[in-house]
Amino acid sequence: MNLVSSINLISALPLILFLLLLVLQSLFPRRDLSRVGQRRGWHNLFLFAFNFVLLRFLIPLTLLSTANWALANQLGVFNLIAAPNWLAIVVTVIVLDFAIYWQHVATHKIDLLWRMHKVHHADHDMDVTTAVRFHPLELVLSLLYKALLVILLGAPLAAVIIFELLLFIGPAFNHSNLAIPARVDAALRKMIATPDVHRAHHSIDINEQNTNYGFFLIWWDRWFQTYTERPAAGHRTMSIGLVSQESECERVDQMLIAPFLKS
Repeated sequence: MNLVSSINLISALPLILFLLLLVLQSLFPRRDLSRVGQRRGWHNLFLFAFNFVLLRFLIPLTLLSTANWALANQLGVFNLIAAPNWLAIVVTVIVLDFAIYWQHVATHKIDLLWRMHKVHHADHDMDVTTAVRFHPLELVLSLLYKALLVILLGAPLAAVIIFELLLFIGPAFNHSNLAIPARVDAALRKMIATPDVHRAHHSIDINEQNTNYGFFLIWWDRWFQTYTERPAAGHRTMSIGLVSQESECERVDQMLIAPFLKS
């Protein structure tokens, strides 16, 4: 599979799943979405479209091209040591997942990063469109961080493809408003972040907000004691969002300028 085909694959599969989740969460909703009538979902999608154009066409950097460059220049751990390809793929995906966990923690602990990340948390409902609601500056910094990790690891192209797919599919799934049977959720959350797991992270309660950081694997939250089993107010009645962001972050223009305003 060449680089162009790989990029097309990464673009197509997540889009299909995203559309599927949009349908499924409307058929089997976990919560009533109080702000659907205010078109919040459309503004989230408009921001996603803006970010897609920015990252796809204006910034000439992708993780696949970075991995290809590292391979051509024999940079990074797995380009310098002999290791079975399957092992290099598994280790790379797990290490990148671990790194994104700590990146997420940092966005909540460092004020400069939080100013950008709060755009994501200022959504007062949570559904699959929340998964693509990120400030472009946060996405650019995240891309540079991940590109550096890909170089240091000498990440195999197959590992980067898998990671990129998980990086979209994981958040699309765990931000969705899809009702999942309790037994299925209990089984899944032993390994990955489910919608009920991640919803607690979007709680208006700051103590719950500072938990359940994992974007795909839930191991790190369990191991580093940042795991919350369920929101105290219950999934159907809990409040989502930020206390100080009641009205200033609903439209795309408000999302774009939010990091530059005083909280």
